[in-house]
Amino acid sequence: MKDTLINLVQKLLKKNSISFDKEELAFQIQSHPSYPSLHAITGVLDHFNIENIAADVPVNSETLSQLPDCFIAQINGDHGQDLIVVERKSLDYIIYDSENKKSKLTEGEFLNKFTGIIVAVEETEDYQASKNNSKLVKTIGFSLLAVFALFFVFNNSTSWYNTFYFLLSITGAVISVAIIKQELGLKTSIGDAFCSGADDKKDCDAVLTSKGAEILKGYKLSDFSMLYFIGLSLLTFTQISNPTISYTISLLAIPITLYSLYYQYAVVKKWCLLCLSIVGVLWLQALAPILTSNYINTFILSDFVTLGLVASFTWLAWSYIKPLFTEVQELKKEKIASVKFKRNYALFDSLLQKSPQLDTQLTGSKEIVFGNPNSNLEITIVTNPFCGHCKPVHAHVDEIIKRYHNNVKIKVRFNISVENKDSDVVKITSRLIEIYNTKGNKECLLAMDAIYEGQKPATWLKKWGECTNKEAYISELEKEKDWCTKNAINFTPEILVNGRSFPKEYNRTDLILFIEDLEENSQTSNVSLKTA
Repeated sequence: MKDTLINLVQKLLKKNSISFDKEELAFQIQSHPSYPSLHAITGVLDHFNIENIAADVPVNSETLSQLPDCFIAQINGDHGQDLIVVERKSLDYIIYDSENKKSKLTEGEFLNKFTGIIVAVEETEDYQASKNNSKLVKTIGFSLLAVFALFFVFNNSTSWYNTFYFLLSITGAVISVAIIKQELGLKTSIGDAFCSGADDKKDCDAVLTSKGAEILKGYKLSDFSMLYFIGLSLLTFTQISNPTISYTISLLAIPITLYSLYYQYAVVKKWCLLCLSIVGVLWLQALAPILTSNYINTFILSDFVTLGLVASFTWLAWSYIKPLFTEVQELKKEKIASVKFKRNYALFDSLLQKSPQLDTQLTGSKEIVFGNPNSNLEITIVTNPFCGHCKPVHAHVDEIIKRYHNNVKIKVRFNISVENKDSDVVKITSRLIEIYNTKGNKECLLAMDAIYEGQKPATWLKKWGECTNKEAYISELEKEKDWCTKNAINFTPEILVNGRSFPKEYNRTDLILFIEDLEENSQTSNVSLKTA
């Protein structure tokens, strides 16, 4: 499956030197409810805290000169309107289409096609690329494995031919993995380099999905390529001092390369550059036995036993791994469909409207309010710093404040027992309200982060101190507790969206997915009330 929108966004971010997680980016785009529209692009960029703007600008030279050097633009193409990535180079414009095809236009030529619709990005100061620790561990692990394997090969090899042959086997295995991923519609650096920009003569997918690509039922040329190079790598590694069997196998593989070339040229009539790379590797490997005259010319039972063991092990391993690999891809597709369904705002809003609307106002309250106090979108978080389930909700609120502080008003309301005024929970919550009212919301948020992230009460109180105006702020806690009791809110955490309880069918951390729609809906409702 070719995903043109993902290609465009990746190209845009790369050209603007913004790092990103490829898998997460693809998942967020494909699971966005507006996919594959322009709104899906801006929504995903917002998700990653990447400053962006979508606009309809005048189509003239003066406007172009004010735009960034690289942006996504809509143009009138041969088959209707298309999205492209535009990069300004001096007086010319380099455009990349959704298949990564590159072409150069003059300013006049670009203006004739340009519709005025753009998406531009800018890396914000607080933007940080997501780090995946598991990937780092895998990278380190594979690097160490490669170092030790190469040391073994160089130390035991009796000829540079043997070493070069082994490295070619590894190269073939890597290309085989890229071919299998290409068949499954997964993006790889090798696949992008060799298979992007299909045309009349070149199309990897046309070759890989054709009937002739399947040799046996359930086994394609890609499977045999993987089995061949993995098995050959293992065989050569175990016999690196004298890889006679491997050399002989390379000679026997030449007819298969001729079949591949004939099939691409005469049957499919398109070339797969990944497949041609495999052919090139096989031909280079075949040079080793020809140049060294090293191949099997006598029957040795132990050699054939070794070959049988390696072949059997490779076949059985791949027969077990391939279904798992395919199943993982199917699960990913189901996850994308599930998240896309979950992010459907109309469905969320219908569930939200089913709950009764509570009056969230407290007269003369000193309660904590984050974000924009004038926003029409009001979110009330009923919480307790000693509640284990409240901790992830607080982290989620942090993210909402960071991303949408101008768009939402967040009230923090504590639901705690104030009978024991010397308890740690009363000391901490009263102090939090005092910090908010005397030092501001930034300092209060820092103090809340500390206690909700698991800091021990004694340590927290040592740093932030106790409330100096206990009577006033414990009175505020009592007022908040009475409000909770009156509205039958007996457990924490509880989230209210404009007075309505957040639907139980969703995870509380799904709230951020709907902030933009909720704000837009709140503004519309407010305008309707004013005009009524």
